[in-house]
Amino acid sequence: MSERLSPTGNDLKRLCDIAARAVVSAIQDMVGTYAGGQMVKMGADGTPTKRIDHAAEDAVLKVLRASGLGFSVLSEEIGSVEIGEGSDYFLHLDPLDGTFNAIAGIPFYSVSIYISRDDCRFAYIFDLAHGCSYYAEAGRGAYAGPESRLFVSQNTDLKDFSISAYTLRPNTARIAGIGDQVRRIRTLGSASLEMALVASGKLDAFVDLRGMMRVVDVAAGKLMIEEAGGMVTDAGGDELQMGANMWQKKYLIGSNGLQHEELLGIIGGDSH
Repeated sequence: MSERLSPTGNDLKRLCDIAARAVVSAIQDMVGTYAGGQMVKMGADGTPTKRIDHAAEDAVLKVLRASGLGFSVLSEEIGSVEIGEGSDYFLHLDPLDGTFNAIAGIPFYSVSIYISRDDCRFAYIFDLAHGCSYYAEAGRGAYAGPESRLFVSQNTDLKDFSISAYTLRPNTARIAGIGDQVRRIRTLGSASLEMALVASGKLDAFVDLRGMMRVVDVAAGKLMIEEAGGMVTDAGGDELQMGANMWQKKYLIGSNGLQHEELLGIIGGDSH
């Protein structure tokens, strides 16, 4: 039990730990295999659900159903689903963020869970390939592992920034201006885990210029970065709202906050 979390936060972390272990068990034989990548249906987000996605989601939902709590769940594959009697919490779920990496055997994929109600906001990201958890509770900080406090980087010089950035063809030029200003750009393939790296100070910023943001990918990462001392906005500098709509036509910029305005200026302030 973490003394830095509230009693509710500790309960939610225990639940998320159980869910993460269930996902590890459910997908371990499918990682790096052709079978794991077989399509089973179209997901609620409009993209194909692979067998490994389906197994990961089922594992989390089974844990939630056994918890005795009530959840209104928004999940990448199944969409909206009610669990239990009443809705104690709203839960944003990406059961496998980084599906391509998992199928290809690239060790960078995660489960992302964001749980909220009026008096509590809790974020949880689990690095499935390395067994590392990241978690945050609103007002109580962000952490990795048992109880290691997370803080964003203190890098103040944009030319030394290491960032993760995404865009879509045929608009890859969107990130060219950023590439001319920062030291290095990475595209690692798991947005939630990359946002956890920003919260950890290992990356200075995460920039998503695809203009079609899935809230289940970024809800947990947003709170994680903010609780680590950073900033997350759209391209206009406005706060992002993590609601019940799967998609938002927004750019997302999450950073250590020390050059956030400069990043917005390079992007140009367009929301999509």
